[in-house]
Amino acid sequence: MSEQPSCIDISHWQGFPDFTEVRKAGVVAMIHKATEGTSYIDPNRATNINRAMQAGIACCTYHWLSPGNAVEQMAHYIKTIDPVPGARMVIDYEEDGCTLSDLKEAVQALLYDPRSLQVTVYSGHLLKEQLGDKYDGYLAETTDLWLAQYTTREPSWPDGTYPTYTLWQYSETGKINGIDDAHVDLNRFNGSDRELVDWINPARRAPQPQSDQVSIDITVPDNVELKISINGNPLVIGDR
Repeated sequence: MSEQPSCIDISHWQGFPDFTEVRKAGVVAMIHKATEGTSYIDPNRATNINRAMQAGIACCTYHWLSPGNAVEQMAHYIKTIDPVPGARMVIDYEEDGCTLSDLKEAVQALLYDPRSLQVTVYSGHLLKEQLGDKYDGYLAETTDLWLAQYTTREPSWPDGTYPTYTLWQYSETGKINGIDDAHVDLNRFNGSDRELVDWINPARRAPQPQSDQVSIDITVPDNVELKISINGNPLVIGDR
């Protein structure tokens, strides 16, 4: 498995990387821990994301979900990040004691936000054990999967709900230039680097507002009567 991934995920445990070197190593996207529970905020998140973006690395964040109080936890996450419309938000679903009800409440809380947030679920054995081969329509229709499984072979996942994974965390012991004295989680995107950047930062693809003015240039012979309707309403044209 390549040790030069396009996407990494980090937290305060990786300190303050040299993101110029990280970008030179081929990393185009980063996911940073933001919050945990109802009060914890990662102290390095703001600085690291600002520096990573300056180095040309696309960024988004994740929240470590604890059992219970899912709505309050998502309120804490949203308040901390203050996401732009269309931003990607990730729920880290791996702590023992978390239930599918906790996860769905968290997803629903993010989707209830009026900013049209995009929701990804990060998980490994916990989600696979709880979902098995079952199809969960709510998760299938509202989220995609960031899979954690450390293997040199093809991974397995709860494909009854997720036909495929979107991102795969295949190692927790990676080494990346610019991140010293700490292992790094390495991830592989199920697509191209360009698609990865668009997925990490879907808000940058927001459509441009359409013009409220339409200009039409029509040339007709002098002996031809011109009749025009706009949205079904006849437009009166002055004598030519």
